[in-house]
Amino acid sequence: MVFKRKPSLASKCGRTLIKRVLKSYSDKEKVLSGLLLLIFILSGWKILSGNWEGRDIVNVVQGGHNYNEGLVGEIKHLNPVFADLNEVDRDITSLIFEGLSKYDLETGKVVENIATHTLDETKTIYTFVLKEGLTWHDGEPITADDVYFTYHDVIQHPEFENPILKSSFSGVTVEKIDEQTITMALNETNSFFFTQLTVGLLPEHILKDVPITELDTHEFNQNPIGNGPYQVKGAYETHKDGTTEVKLSYYNNYWQATTPEVTEINFFTFPTYEDLLAGRGQVHGIARVPNYRIEETTEARFTSYEYSLPQYTAIFLETDDDRLLKLNIRLAIQKALDKEAIIEAIGYDHLIDTPLLELNQEEWIYQPNSEEAMGALYDEGWNLDEETGFRLNDEGEILSFSLVRRSFPTNEKQEEVTATTAQMIAEQLAEIGIMVTIETYENEAFQQKVTNREYDLLLYGQSLGYNLDTYSYWHSSQVSTGLNLSNYGNSNADFYIEAIRNSFGDDEGDKKEYLQKLAEAIKDDIPAVFLYTPTYYFLADSRLEGIVTSNLLFPHDRFANILDWKVIK
Repeated sequence: MVFKRKPSLASKCGRTLIKRVLKSYSDKEKVLSGLLLLIFILSGWKILSGNWEGRDIVNVVQGGHNYNEGLVGEIKHLNPVFADLNEVDRDITSLIFEGLSKYDLETGKVVENIATHTLDETKTIYTFVLKEGLTWHDGEPITADDVYFTYHDVIQHPEFENPILKSSFSGVTVEKIDEQTITMALNETNSFFFTQLTVGLLPEHILKDVPITELDTHEFNQNPIGNGPYQVKGAYETHKDGTTEVKLSYYNNYWQATTPEVTEINFFTFPTYEDLLAGRGQVHGIARVPNYRIEETTEARFTSYEYSLPQYTAIFLETDDDRLLKLNIRLAIQKALDKEAIIEAIGYDHLIDTPLLELNQEEWIYQPNSEEAMGALYDEGWNLDEETGFRLNDEGEILSFSLVRRSFPTNEKQEEVTATTAQMIAEQLAEIGIMVTIETYENEAFQQKVTNREYDLLLYGQSLGYNLDTYSYWHSSQVSTGLNLSNYGNSNADFYIEAIRNSFGDDEGDKKEYLQKLAEAIKDDIPAVFLYTPTYYFLADSRLEGIVTSNLLFPHDRFANILDWKVIK
């Protein structure tokens, strides 16, 4: 039986009064009253919404807010095992997926996340036990099968096409113990291994039948099911103007139950930085703003957060080349370069001289000296030809090198910075008689050149990530096929790199000594000339509070504490 509540006497009288008043209005007065009522409603809405752009009625009821962010680039794979190949993907997937460990902004260290872990006495066997109540965004439970699938079936598959991840888990034996427990056994101790486990897990129940060669083209990459604090609301859309939009919403069954103020996130990607500038009115945040673009990008409504990442740009010298095999030639190149002049020209301010970023860079500063550079070339048998201005050997050959760099056709300012750096390097080396030919390639062709080591000098950047591990970049085992771009080989350096890897928390004193000795070895051998580490800014609407950038190691770490962000009303 349905009961209907009778209207009260007061409500009857109220309606009667309203009808009488409206009857007494002329048509013009009724229109004017309607407009005033609409203005009143809209004004009340602005008060309720806290004057926050992009907030919708659903979130008003829930007490949350929209956050819109603009990025330059394109979305390729919303898939954690491919995300490190594309910065835009990495930013977005960091909110959709989680791994066994995570980066903690407060401590600046990688800590436990969705699993607890123990390490055996040999420090080679890790045991992980998944926490209770973990689910995928489709409600299915997360089990050890998902962990095994991610690391063994995908990452360790012979045909998996992410060399960075693949090398991180090479030689690791993954074993499922029960539904909640998994072990990973290493061939040798590696204190940095735990930091590799921040990579997000993949759902075995969705992807188990997908061939590994088709994983990077599967529809999962457009509309993924993850396990992080935010879930995708639908496949991302690419618009006619080249912009792409993907919408995320807070996952209410997230294992760390909370009530965040930012409940919806909309990412807008733009083809070029100029497009982003034109569309910045629709966003509350802009990521990875380089130092040289901060003035044209910022507005009064933004708060700027400055940060530097553990990455550097260097000139890698192909030491397998007969000429660059000679230490005096490498020394001449180093002594000829005025790095202060280069970073001043491109608007940077953090000069470096060693790839070991834990060390105080001020203790490793080299001063340019063209006379010493020319003396080193002369000692190596390269004499200056007064007519041409270049160095010749006894056979009349000119001392010349190719300098390979990447071009940035969709980022005018980045292209200007890279082109200026390369041109100044060529000009400064020409002053001591070395001819440099600059070769410029777009991304895919450039990566091919890097892989095949088709260069004499390479202008390139490397990121050390969460662990500052130099193994992939400077150990001799990574020559030719790895990321050792100078093909650098030194048994002493190998020893120090391995010793640093084997230094755990109780060996911090030894680790510092090994770092110092490794820096000395690289300094003496000159496999590269280290130039600078860039400065970036994160611009965010001033109504957002709680943003932390002091310990950022990757740009996506700006979201590490997004569940704690507050909105000022």
